[in-house]
Amino acid sequence: MSLGVLYVVVTAAGATRQVPSRLLPLAAGQGWDVYVLATEQAQSTFPETMRQIAEATGRAVRTDFHTAVGYSLPDPDAVIVAPATYNTITKWALGIADTYVLTRLAEQVGRGIPITAAPYANVRFAAHPTYQGSLTTLKEWGVNVVIGPSEPHESGDGAADDFPWDAILATVSRPAGS
Repeated sequence: MSLGVLYVVVTAAGATRQVPSRLLPLAAGQGWDVYVLATEQAQSTFPETMRQIAEATGRAVRTDFHTAVGYSLPDPDAVIVAPATYNTITKWALGIADTYVLTRLAEQVGRGIPITAAPYANVRFAAHPTYQGSLTTLKEWGVNVVIGPSEPHESGDGAADDFPWDAILATVSRPAGS
């Protein structure tokens, strides 16, 4: 049984490297039809990861409206924004839609689609006064915000080791009202 269409939005955060090996198999195993959208910065920072995502989903990663990937996106039944950088969180919460990803997120908030965001922010960015207010705004809009046990994190190779992929997916996999 299919749970429907799931958009996974990725940013230029270190935990993005785990999407093909951790999140995508979990989502596919639950029956989601996954479409991955990436910020342009994610695309340029993690080209090998984008290739792995395309291989895992069988379709190219979307980074803009006018793309040559050869398919249109169906409307989503749910959206996951993970890992979400400080930049994506704060601009999204301010209603800025100056990129493909932010435009799609603004649209899905307006449609009332279930959305889960999981920040991946360095402690110095998370200390900025705008950050906590942005998370509060997203929650007020009905966005599920999942904070991992090491968030915000210190920079380093192991910062993403305990990124909460299972908890993130669980928020969109529960039937409505549960």
